[in-house]
Amino acid sequence: MTTSTVIPASQAPAALERRVGLLGGTFDPIHDGHLALASHFARVLDLTEVILLPAGQPWQKPGVSPAAHRLAMTRLAAATLDLPGVTITVDADEIEHDGPTYTVETLRRWRAKSASNANAALTLLMGADQLLHLDSWHEWRELFALAHLGVASRPGFDFAALPPEVGTAVAARRADAATLAATRCGHLLIDETLALDVSATEIRHAIGTNNAPDKNGAQTTTPGGLAAGKVPATVWDYIHQHHLYRHHG
Repeated sequence: MTTSTVIPASQAPAALERRVGLLGGTFDPIHDGHLALASHFARVLDLTEVILLPAGQPWQKPGVSPAAHRLAMTRLAAATLDLPGVTITVDADEIEHDGPTYTVETLRRWRAKSASNANAALTLLMGADQLLHLDSWHEWRELFALAHLGVASRPGFDFAALPPEVGTAVAARRADAATLAATRCGHLLIDETLALDVSATEIRHAIGTNNAPDKNGAQTTTPGGLAAGKVPATVWDYIHQHHLYRHHG
């Protein structure tokens, strides 16, 4: 007969003092799906901080809206997040950085800013669909030397479809939330409980189809109104005020 050994809680790895989740993206526009992802991982990973990082000149996504608009919308959205005990910030690092930006270099700059940053548990938050082309990211293997990956899997996502090298990395680095909280970097957590599917492309298309809410500013059943229901109200007001996305679609 075999017996199992239970590790006392006092011997379990202690969480690091700073547990930071970084959610980057084009944020064109930032929408409820982004905010749900940040909020969900704040709970799952017991984060002390959430950083929203709008991309500067994303080399894989040409033709994005001006950075000033995307930064403004991100700040408006950040103000709507209600996460008690969690510090929420918007980092303009990539927008202020000249030339194309790469996530691995952004993470290096963040780590180098202070000893506190260098020693924090840092998790890069993303949707599972981003894993499908992770091997196209600049120095993608180096991401694990700088951060964990927190991945929200969409319903029905097929991990067998991942590029072989990415799939191998995922299999080797999967860990639980406690491990991510107790270590600086190098692990990957896949969470399959967040069933949200919001697309910025679809929002832009809907706004382009009909960009005007009714005279009272209420949501309508028009495509534009449907888009309004997928972004914070303050972001929708900003989009309408600045006439964004009218020519998409």
